[in-house]
Amino acid sequence: MGLLQDFKAAAVQRARFPDDERLTNAALFTLVRDMPFERPSETTPEAAMAEWRGTGPAKHALLQALYEEFGLGAMLICAAHEFTAASHPWLPPHLLDEIARNGPVPDVHMFLRLHINGDWMTIDATWPLAAARLGLPVNERFEENHEQTLACDPDEVLHMPPSSDAAEFEQIMLARHVGDAFDRRNRFIDDLAAWLGQETAAPAQP
Repeated sequence: MGLLQDFKAAAVQRARFPDDERLTNAALFTLVRDMPFERPSETTPEAAMAEWRGTGPAKHALLQALYEEFGLGAMLICAAHEFTAASHPWLPPHLLDEIARNGPVPDVHMFLRLHINGDWMTIDATWPLAAARLGLPVNERFEENHEQTLACDPDEVLHMPPSSDAAEFEQIMLARHVGDAFDRRNRFIDDLAAWLGQETAAPAQP
C-alpha cells in the first residue's frame, strides 16, 4: 500500500477517521494536527504515522509526504526560533521559570508551504486542537489558500532542499542553531509535551 492508504488504515484503526469516507486535504491536516505533540523516535513520515505522534518537524514531514502523494506540491520550511516568555506567553509556570533562570531555549521548527489552486499557502499543524483552550496558536481549520498561523516566531527561515532528507536536515539545523543547548532543548520539548498531554487529556474547566 502507499503512504496514504497506510495512513488512512492507521487512522481508522485508532477510530480517528471513518472507514467509509475518502481522505481530503482538510482531513489530512486535521488528522496530523491532532496527533499528540510528542517527539517520535525519528523525524520520518513512517515513525510519526506508526507511533501516531510528532512535534513540528515530524508532523510536517508526514504531511509533506501525504500531500505529495495526493498530487499537491509541498515544500518543507525550517524556522530557527527561541522559546521565550515574550514569544510563548502561554507556557506553563515551570517552563517560564526555566527560561527566566537559564535564558531562551533555541529550537528548530518546521512547517509547510502547500501549492493548491495555483497558489502557495502556509500550513502549520503543530498544536492539537485541544491545546487552543490553553492559549496556544492553534489552526482550527483548513481553508484552501488561507495562510495559517505559525507555531513560533521565526528568527530565520530556510527552505529544505527538495533532495534532502527531513531527519538529516533537522539534525543539521539543530547543530547549527541549537548547538551545545541540544540536551536542554530536548528536555524542554519533552516537558512541554508532558504538560500538553496532561492538560489536554483533562476535562475543560467550566
